[in-house]
Amino acid sequence: MRRLSLVVCLLVFVNSGCSEDNPTPPPPPVPVITGEMVLIAAGSFTMGAAEEEIGYLGDETQHPVTLTRDFSMFSTEVTNQQYAELAQWALDNGHCTVEGTRIFDNLDGSDLWLLDMDDDEDCEISFIDSQFVVDAGMENHPVVEVLWHGAAAYCDWLSLKEGLPRAYDHTDPNSWLCNAGEPYGAQGYRLPTEAEWEFACRAGSATAFTDGPITEIGCGDEPSLMDAGWYCGNSDGWTHPVATLEANALGLYDMHGNVWEWCNDWYHNQYASEVVDPVGPPPGWYKVLRGGGWSDLARRCRSASRRNPSPHKGVNGRHGFRYVVTAP
Repeated sequence: MRRLSLVVCLLVFVNSGCSEDNPTPPPPPVPVITGEMVLIAAGSFTMGAAEEEIGYLGDETQHPVTLTRDFSMFSTEVTNQQYAELAQWALDNGHCTVEGTRIFDNLDGSDLWLLDMDDDEDCEISFIDSQFVVDAGMENHPVVEVLWHGAAAYCDWLSLKEGLPRAYDHTDPNSWLCNAGEPYGAQGYRLPTEAEWEFACRAGSATAFTDGPITEIGCGDEPSLMDAGWYCGNSDGWTHPVATLEANALGLYDMHGNVWEWCNDWYHNQYASEVVDPVGPPPGWYKVLRGGGWSDLARRCRSASRRNPSPHKGVNGRHGFRYVVTAP
């Protein structure tokens, strides 16, 4: 299991003595987990699940897939702290706006909703005095209540900050095409295609989970999942800090459970016909989520499991993301 670097901000107290005039200082901030980009070599694999796999659903038909381009994937789900910091940069540079408890897009004339910070919902980021503030102790938890557009916008903000071409065209609110529909050729950061996501999740495995087959469909103990993903059987009812369970063979954390992760593809209940560098169906009504989440049954956290919500929803504290970039 790889160790992630910890960035620790230490508070310096000029006078450390304790008295009525100098009370006991607060504890130091939570060390902030910083992920890393993991290079993944191109290759071929069998995408989907066999019909006899426990938990199989009808939209998981097995088929061969070849990915011809190397790519790098972020080793963890994007955290509250990471999202808040980059959103602040984007706001300060005019790439997004804030109205009430919502972040809105401000690129290419778009004003789509990106993130819901409503106190009555589950987001752990607030906007106070023109600053994004993360709830204390939740810095390393995956960001939630993020819409698909909010995940794609984050990728574009990161590209802009690092001087890379943006991957997404925000002009058409019904599509937001990635590199004109050719995501593998994008130079900037982007969401993984569904094929890239499953290829990275499997990390060479052919079983229901990276660590082995499935034996439990519900919230009971699942030996192949307990040490690799947060689900209804071990999460205690909420997300957990990223990278606190074991990484897969590629060094990627939380590919099973914790939060569902947005993919670039639009959803169809049957996979598209491409077997080489598939990009999914044309724009439609629903986007793909992968990986399962903290509230889900074990069967929903399998490598082949899929969900298909509207891109305009970040429901119930269960939707997050990680990003990729095609290798040069």
